[in-house]
Amino acid sequence: MPEGPEGPALPGPRGAAGEWARPDLADRVLRYFAEHPTAMDSVEGIARFWVHEERGVVENCLLDLHRRGLLDRRTIAGIDLFSTAAGGAAAGTRPVGRILVVDDDPSVREFLVDALTHAGNSVAAADRGSRAIEMFRAGEFDLVIADVVMPGMSGIEVLADVKGHAAGTDVLMITGHPDLEIALEALRQGAYDLITKPIVDLAAFYRAVERALEKRRLTVENCRLVQNLEGRNRELTETVARLAAVNEIGAATTGLLDLKEVCGALVRLVAQQLKARRVSLLTFEPDSDEMELAAAVGIGDTEARNLRLRVGEGIAGRVAATQAPLLVPDIDRTDFRLLKTGAHYATGSFMITPVMLSYPIRYQRRRMGIINVTDKYTGGPFDDRDLEFLSILASQVAVAIENARLVKEMEDGYLGALVGLIRAAEDARPETRGHSRRVAEQAAAVARAMGLEEPQVEILFRAAALHEVGRLSLSPRDHGRKRGRDEPAPAWSPEAAVAAERILAPIASLREARQIILHSAGRFDAASGFPLAEPPGIPVESWILAACDEFVHLTQDAPEDPARAARAIGAIQEEAGRKHDPEVVIALSRVVQGRAAR
Repeated sequence: MPEGPEGPALPGPRGAAGEWARPDLADRVLRYFAEHPTAMDSVEGIARFWVHEERGVVENCLLDLHRRGLLDRRTIAGIDLFSTAAGGAAAGTRPVGRILVVDDDPSVREFLVDALTHAGNSVAAADRGSRAIEMFRAGEFDLVIADVVMPGMSGIEVLADVKGHAAGTDVLMITGHPDLEIALEALRQGAYDLITKPIVDLAAFYRAVERALEKRRLTVENCRLVQNLEGRNRELTETVARLAAVNEIGAATTGLLDLKEVCGALVRLVAQQLKARRVSLLTFEPDSDEMELAAAVGIGDTEARNLRLRVGEGIAGRVAATQAPLLVPDIDRTDFRLLKTGAHYATGSFMITPVMLSYPIRYQRRRMGIINVTDKYTGGPFDDRDLEFLSILASQVAVAIENARLVKEMEDGYLGALVGLIRAAEDARPETRGHSRRVAEQAAAVARAMGLEEPQVEILFRAAALHEVGRLSLSPRDHGRKRGRDEPAPAWSPEAAVAAERILAPIASLREARQIILHSAGRFDAASGFPLAEPPGIPVESWILAACDEFVHLTQDAPEDPARAARAIGAIQEEAGRKHDPEVVIALSRVVQGRAAR
C-alpha cells in the first residue's frame, strides 16, 4: 500500500454497504469521543469496549476519521492510540499549548507573546509575579515562561508557587544576567530550563518550548492511559467478583435442599453483590396467578406477611406478565410512579427480573416468580451491568428453586409412605392403635401450655407423629411377643430413638424433628449414661415428647378413663427430676387435668 503524508494511503469508500463506508460506526465513534473529550484509546479497546464491532472494521473507520482531521493518532510503544482532534495537534506538527509569559519589561513581554502566538500557541501575559500567580490559579496553562529578576515577586518565587500548586506544569526561566548560582537555584526549584536574553537564536527558543510542551503532553497522555487502565481494572475486578458471586450462589444453593433456606440464601447473596438495601423474591404457587413472598432482605415482618401480588398488578406484577426484565434509574421520572403500591424507594432506582425455568426438550418456559432489587446503599442508580448480573442470577435461582421443590415432592412422598406404614402397623395391634396421633396431639398441647412458638410446636408435632417408626422397626422379640400372643408394647428406648433417626435421615427437612426424636429417650438426670447428648444440650421438645409418649403408653388401653390418666400422671410425677423434666411434668399435669375437667 503506498505511503501518504500521514501514513499509509487509505483505500477509497466501497459504497453504502462497503466495509469502510460505515457512517453509523463513524457516528458512534465520534459520539464516544465527544462524550469523553479526554479519552485516548487503542483500536482494540475502542472495538471491544466502546462500539462492540469487528476490529478490522473499526480500525479502518478510525484511520479514515484521522485522515479527515477529526481524530488524532499517536504511536506509543508501537501501539496506535486515537483521541479527539481537540485534544492536541495532528501528527507531524509543532506541539501547541497554553502558555503564560511573565516579564516586567514590556518590550520583552511583547516579543515573547508575538513569537509564541506565531508558533500556534495560546498565550497570556503578566507584568509582575503576583499577577501571574493569580492568572495561573484561575486558568489552565501547560507552560510558564518567567523572568528571573522582577520587582516585587521574583521569578524564582513564581517558579516555587507554580510547582507547589501544579507540580506537573513546567517553567522556563529567562534572565538577562546569567549566573551559576541563579541557574542552580532555579533547577533546584524544578525549572525545566534556563534561557538567556536577549533571545538571538529563535529556533533554539522554539525547540526548548516544544520540548517542554511535548513533555507536558506526554505526561497528560500517560495520566489518561493510567486512568483508562485503572477504569478497565475496576471493571475487570467487578466482573471477576460477580462471576465469583455466581459460582458462590451456585455452591451455596447446591447443598441446600429446603426451599425456605434456598430462597433465604439467594436474597442475601443478591443484596450483598448488588449493594442493595431491599431484595425480595416472590414465587408463584402451582397453577396460580398469584405470587407470594418467599424470602426478603430489608422488608419488615408486617409488610412481608401482606406481600401478595397477582400477575399484572403493580410494577412487579407487570414484569411477571411481560416476563421482561425492568431497570428504572429514577421512578419519579417515569410513568411507573403511578403504579407504586406503597413501597419506599430511597434512591428512586430499582430492578426487577423474572425467574423462568426452561425445558429445552419441550421448548417451553414456566414462570416461577420475580426478583425485586431496590435502593443501592451507595446512593447511586442501578445500571445495565447490574441488570445483566441479576438476569444471570435469575437462571440459577430458577434451577435452585426447582431442585428444592423436586426434593420436597420426593420428601413428601417418602413421608406419606412412612405415615401410612406407621398407621398400618399401629392399627394391626390393639395396644398401639392411634398411639402416634395421640402422642402428637398431647405434645402439641403441652408445648403450647409452656409458651413455645408455633413453628416449634409444628416441628414437635411432626416429630411426635413420626417417632413411632423407630419402635415399630425393631425385631418382634423386642416388642415382647411371647407364647404366641402380643403383650403391651415396650416403653420408649434409646434403641427405638436411634432406629427412628436412621429411618428419617433421608428427609432433609426433618433435621430438627430427628434431633427431637434422637434425644427423647434419655434421662433428665443423665443417670442412664445415654451417650448422644448431655442434658443441657437436649431441647425441651425432646423432654415433652418423652413425657407424652410415656403418658399415652400408660393409658393406651383406656385413653378416656380419668382414673387411668391420674395414675399415669402420678407415675410420671414420681420420675420428675430423674427421668423427666420437672417443668414438662407440671405442664403435662395441667393439660391432663384441664381436659378431665371439661
